[in-house]
Amino acid sequence: MSYNMQTKEIYLKRGITIMKKILAILAAAAMTMIFQASAFALADGTQVKDFTLKDRAGKSVSLSEYKGKIVVLNFWATWCPPCRQEMPEFNELSKEFARDGKAVLLAVNMTDGRRDTKSKVADFIKANKYTMPVLLDENQSLANYFGVRYIPSTYIINASGKLTGQIQGGTTKAAVMKLVNEAK
Repeated sequence: MSYNMQTKEIYLKRGITIMKKILAILAAAAMTMIFQASAFALADGTQVKDFTLKDRAGKSVSLSEYKGKIVVLNFWATWCPPCRQEMPEFNELSKEFARDGKAVLLAVNMTDGRRDTKSKVADFIKANKYTMPVLLDENQSLANYFGVRYIPSTYIINASGKLTGQIQGGTTKAAVMKLVNEAK
């Protein structure tokens, strides 16, 4: 091989190496931007579109039924440890809201047909003697609308239908009540 061919080959290899490094840097930058973006798809102040899901009995339940009330949506699953941990306090919160009449808690189960099925949800609710309203998001359409990435995730919708608060991950009754009071 001639000196000229060897030189070209060296430059070609260096060029490929440099291109690989540039691509790696661009990929890292893109991933950083993705992960630094807000974990929530909807910004506070967004008017929440009306939605309809079925409850455990198969009855359709729509957000519009609660116009004039604060709505707390909690996305959860029976297999999720932080979800299970917050459920007793959410059940108590639901009872308080029912007595007060100014707010409602809707526990939205991520019913995927595998890890959570209608029967698993029913068994879980019955075994724990929970009385809160449970809706089934069977095709994750509502979770997708809200941009749920992690469960549990909790959203506060004020009486005018605007999103006013969001909590990602496990939470407490006190933290939810703080956001409910701010939504009034």
